[in-house]
Amino acid sequence: MIERLSVALDFGEGEKSLQVGQFGRDPERRNIAFEWDAGFAASPLPLSPVLCRSYDQLLRPNGGRGASLPSLFEDSLPDGWGRLLLDREIAARGISRTKIGDIERLAYVGRYGSGALTYAPETDNLPNESIDLGWFEEIIPQVVNGASAADLSRLRVMSGGSQGARPKFVAQINDDMHSLRDYRLPLASGWTQVLIKGRASSDPVGTVEAEIAYGILMREAGINVCRMFPLEGHKERFLGTVRFDRPGRGRLHMSTVAGLLDTGMQHGVVDYVDLIKLAKLMCRRIDVVEEIFRRMVFNVRALNRDDHVRNHAFLMNAAGEWSLAPAYDVSFSAGPGGEHSISITGDGRYPGKIAINEVARVAGIKPVRRDQIIDAVDSALCSWEEIAGNCGVPDFLIEDIGSEMVIARGWK
Repeated sequence: MIERLSVALDFGEGEKSLQVGQFGRDPERRNIAFEWDAGFAASPLPLSPVLCRSYDQLLRPNGGRGASLPSLFEDSLPDGWGRLLLDREIAARGISRTKIGDIERLAYVGRYGSGALTYAPETDNLPNESIDLGWFEEIIPQVVNGASAADLSRLRVMSGGSQGARPKFVAQINDDMHSLRDYRLPLASGWTQVLIKGRASSDPVGTVEAEIAYGILMREAGINVCRMFPLEGHKERFLGTVRFDRPGRGRLHMSTVAGLLDTGMQHGVVDYVDLIKLAKLMCRRIDVVEEIFRRMVFNVRALNRDDHVRNHAFLMNAAGEWSLAPAYDVSFSAGPGGEHSISITGDGRYPGKIAINEVARVAGIKPVRRDQIIDAVDSALCSWEEIAGNCGVPDFLIEDIGSEMVIARGWK
């Protein structure tokens, strides 16, 4: 059991690592507390502008929702696929889960999680020179039952502390768009940091292709989204996308809306009005506000109802400047209970013109500009059938999604 865990910021590109503080166990309260480093507290970066206004007190988890870590650090914790891998590896090694808390999970993340936060001491393995996508594809079905501790460890390291339910890993890809290698190796010319994910067993065939098509549609609608591309496995296609938290040889601190607002992974507790207000606070730029509005319209019209609080993020550079992360994890989804995870002025099921116009009013977007954004999104989505067909989406899925888009455009 780890008693102390140090936290630092590593922005890469030759920047000196910046000590932030350390975790410790509070025996009286029987929970984890975070103590700020004195040097950082004297000249802090705005790691969490909404929640962290003072750096002279211990930072504690939100006991009201049963959190075990302060929300600032929850974005570093693997969940979904990443947590499954770690839990399976622990079981395969005969280690009791009672000995593995979230401090230990952060130690497994170590220096190589998403964003710029790093944790020490770490539980680490040496980088692998190359990665075989075929091996990853073949080992996925064995994770639940049958994979060795060594294979699970390798998968867990490859995941980079990633979140979300679908099988995924992070890597570097060569300009040949085929060769892959360990993401922890020094980034050389001709290589790019990417995230690669596959289809979950519960997803219909064509899910990966549909997400790639959605990426193209978003770009046509004027939404900032990282480049996506298909990768061929032995049996199925995988989605690759450039990592927005790893620009070149650098790193950016990343916080999701869940981490910034301390909501945990809950649905229905945040509205797009709240997201607009958060964007104003974080970035203070009208183009960022318009981008949030544009993404909301796209999510409504394209039926991406899995638009939860961990699927929206902001990025901070070494100068403490915040920006809106590119859109990610956007595809057709029925959502929890058939509703959007983030509501639109309280409406999560059939948000139409009235709800959309109200968000624009609160955001300070004038009617003429509002209608321009809506028209740009609708115009892009009219290309769904053509783009989806070019991406290899099966006909049944093209028809199902297309008919739902038509219905969504008619909501009042």
